[in-house]
Amino acid sequence: MMYYHGTNILIDAINLNKCRNRTDFGKGFYLADKVETAQNWAIRRTQLLNGTPTIIKYEINDSLFSLPGMRFKHTPSLEWLHFISKNRKNADKNTNTQEPRHDYNWVSGPIANDKIADVVDEFLNGEITDSEAIKKARALPYTFQLSLHTKQAVMFSNDNEVFYKQLINNRWTNDWKKR
Repeated sequence: MMYYHGTNILIDAINLNKCRNRTDFGKGFYLADKVETAQNWAIRRTQLLNGTPTIIKYEINDSLFSLPGMRFKHTPSLEWLHFISKNRKNADKNTNTQEPRHDYNWVSGPIANDKIADVVDEFLNGEITDSEAIKKARALPYTFQLSLHTKQAVMFSNDNEVFYKQLINNRWTNDWKKR
């Protein structure tokens, strides 16, 4: 299966230590099932951090899904909301919270829109109920993400032989180049 990672730099290899904390599915390496989604991620990341919008194409071996993981339905659910809330919640200042906040090798499910952080905050602060949060949570239609959380999971990618495209002069390069 082909997946795409949108970023602001061409990375040498998947390094889970460089992944961000407090993301939807926890600290991990995120991939989209659609190249257009990765393009949007790359552009947004570059706007925040500079660099060159870059899409990296990964082939993921289906055997990955034999490892313990979590697969969410195609639409937001209470289980999905609670999982995202747990992962996005700020750590207690007096504890050393482990990231990711689960033991799954991989997680897949719908991609929340940019408003999910506000919805999670309102939910965690008790300002809205579960059902109100689900109504406000919007997932990008027909678009899914896969996050890899362990070295074991990364081994199911073709990380040693990947291809990439970059946005140069406001146009995505036509051909995939080998990294």
